[in-house]
Amino acid sequence: MRKLRGVRVSRNRQGFIRYACLTYDEQPKGMRNKIDRLLRECGGSYCAALREVMCGEDSITAIALRYYVSESTLYRMRKNFYESWDKK
Repeated sequence: MRKLRGVRVSRNRQGFIRYACLTYDEQPKGMRNKIDRLLRECGGSYCAALREVMCGEDSITAIALRYYVSESTLYRMRKNFYESWDKK
């Protein structure tokens, strides 16, 4: 995984977060709850779209079209998700 530009989280930490989300169904309940909480907090009314960004494999463009949301909004929510991971 390459580091996402503009996200103030190390490449290794980004990889950990990304792969934790990709393996959502295999994570313990506590980790799933954390992911769900962050998706709600960072995604707001676009929580489902952010879930697909973080836990799915589709492109941002495809997800944006499917949920009628701008790509820049999805990028902003994804950045917030990564940066909120280690906060309380």
